[in-house]
Amino acid sequence: MPLTAPRPEADEDDPWAVDGEWEEDRLPGRLAAPFALTEPLPGAIGVRTAEELVPGTLMLADEGCGLYIRLVLTGPRAGEVWRLDPGWGGFVPAHPDFRTWYTTWLHDAPPSGTTPPGSPSGPPRGPRRAGP
Repeated sequence: MPLTAPRPEADEDDPWAVDGEWEEDRLPGRLAAPFALTEPLPGAIGVRTAEELVPGTLMLADEGCGLYIRLVLTGPRAGEVWRLDPGWGGFVPAHPDFRTWYTTWLHDAPPSGTTPPGSPSGPPRGPRRAGP
């Protein structure tokens, strides 16, 4: 996710949730605001609560289905990478620091020119079922 511009393929007629996250992160004072948590908040928290918890963090990645990876920028947890899953998993630490998250992300990324498993044009994810 670039830090200076939205997705090049962003389309006003077909917005993605990640585009809204990108815009919200760039509101004046948003990144410098105090991070609301000092301890993990596991479990379902709801979208409204999630929106109140993200100031002081920067979105690093969109994992799909409303799940985001965010770098904590302020407060005692600054430098940690947290996973935001409002519907099920809450807002919890995912990696101790940016370097750990980034090297893991690089290691797990599919080779250039390939499509990740489970994507519409990639190989199926998980076991295949026998016929109907």
